Amino acid sequence: MQTFKKGEKVGKYVIHSFIKKGAVAESYTVLGPDDMMYFMKIYDFGSIPHEQLFQGKEVYEIQLCKELSSDESENVVRYVDNGEIRKGEKRYHYLVTVFYRGITLYETVRNEGPFDLEDAAQITLCVLSGLSFIHSRALIHNDIRPTNIMLQELDDGMLLPTIIDMGHISYMVKGRPTFFDDDLMPYFRAPETFRSVYTVKSDIFSTGALLYFLIFGKAPWEDLDLRPFEGNKQKIANEVKKARKKDLVLETDEVKLPDYMKAILQKALAKKSDDRFNSAVEFAQAIAEQLMPELAKRMEETDAPKSESADLQPSMQITFKKGSGNGFDKVTGRDELKEQLRKEVLFALQNPEKAKIYQLPAINGVLLYGPPGCGKSLVLESFAEELGFNYSMIKAAEFGNIYQEGVLDNLQRLFDAAEIKAPFVLCFDELEFLAPNPNAEGDEVGVTAQISTLFGMLNECSKKGILVVATTNRPDMIDQSIMRVGCFDRVFFVPQPDFEARKDIFMDHLKDRPCEELDFDELAKMSDDFNAGDITEAVNEAAMTAAYNDVPISQKILVDVLKYKNPTYSTKTKIGFNKN
Repeated sequence: MQTFKKGEKVGKYVIHSFIKKGAVAESYTVLGPDDMMYFMKIYDFGSIPHEQLFQGKEVYEIQLCKELSSDESENVVRYVDNGEIRKGEKRYHYLVTVFYRGITLYETVRNEGPFDLEDAAQITLCVLSGLSFIHSRALIHNDIRPTNIMLQELDDGMLLPTIIDMGHISYMVKGRPTFFDDDLMPYFRAPETFRSVYTVKSDIFSTGALLYFLIFGKAPWEDLDLRPFEGNKQKIANEVKKARKKDLVLETDEVKLPDYMKAILQKALAKKSDDRFNSAVEFAQAIAEQLMPELAKRMEETDAPKSESADLQPSMQITFKKGSGNGFDKVTGRDELKEQLRKEVLFALQNPEKAKIYQLPAINGVLLYGPPGCGKSLVLESFAEELGFNYSMIKAAEFGNIYQEGVLDNLQRLFDAAEIKAPFVLCFDELEFLAPNPNAEGDEVGVTAQISTLFGMLNECSKKGILVVATTNRPDMIDQSIMRVGCFDRVFFVPQPDFEARKDIFMDHLKDRPCEELDFDELAKMSDDFNAGDITEAVNEAAMTAAYNDVPISQKILVDVLKYKNPTYSTKTKIGFNKN
């Protein structure tokens, strides 16, 4: 029975009509203050388990719909508003979205029969476009099925497929879902979701099942009757698993598919997630290449940029880049370090077949440590560029530490996004700010819940195609719980700039200034133990002296500055940074 009656106010909205009662919410149409019709979901907040609330405070569907709030995709329902009300002793949260007039794909197929191949493909492309937008926010829909796709009526009479239900949207899930899963449609669920694993690949499977439904009028392997097992999740899972041992029917007396569409369906509906399309874009590309070559060409061009962004929260943006494969060209000198990195880390990642033959161990994390100003940040980014994978640079001091509210959630989203775009390199600059060592002051502190959560993300992340590379000035200031094999397998000391690096820094800082002929070898010799900041400061002092006297920067001016200048940090007293 419905909780709210027609004409009753919920916030600034007025109930118009009751739609349905779901597992955790009731749905209504409502009139807004602008007299426009909207769709509203109302949740009995007290009945939702704590673990199914975002940070224990907000219904996940509301929070994640807010994160999707954008005009970027016309194939995803649009968020309008949300709020909280009380009725009697109960507390309710509500979500308001655009109300779409139209008919669901399920109703269309039941009333008019299956679609022809071209229309089915066009609809699926629209759904994949919406999914691609959702996945770009590091979110998973988890419930793509015909009843959740509305054929929206446009002003020109056209019908636009729109994903309308976000009741099961989540971050990537590998364990207990953050949503009720009793009402998921078994026929459209990927095999791994019965083990509580929900990823981009499970959305791909569901979309493949949707395409199959549009063409054949029923879901794949839908011949079994699940009604006798209603309410028993395990028996339903067993029956679905048993049914899927049979070959997928790809031809009937009524439907004759071309070979390319059979191959697309088989790939999308592969029982092993590794055998499916890697992304919604790849799935759409496969369809478009066969039916709409011009569209496929445009999609390929659109997908070409080397960097893209995904919001972690409204005030924070992470940029994903594609490594060029020659990042070490930017690092002058340091030949020993570069060779170590090439041999011990890069080789296995860039040559997976040889790594498999020689059974080279997987690498989860690399830590670069050394004194301030020695160029660790440059080596970090250059390493990611050299590897050639997708990568993201995160300044830990700006990101926050794991004991601050929301930081672990943002980290999890970052790791989820990296898994979607794997192989991926997550680069954390100044790791000691992200995971500070609570024992650094000598106090005995046990393993905290926060560090255990971070350990879970880092531990064996290579299995997800993620490599973590971090820098630090002070390894002793990092929580030692993550400083172990399985998290950080390789540790490299980044020394002060060597002779060639110092020479290069001088040349770079002086190239666009008025100078006499300079002996850069002498300058590099005189600046032994100087870091990049020390050299920059020396050049600036020399430039100021030359400008004051209105003369070019000379060797004598530079030498005079270097004679009295001491390095900020000396390798003779390398306390805390000894490689041994």
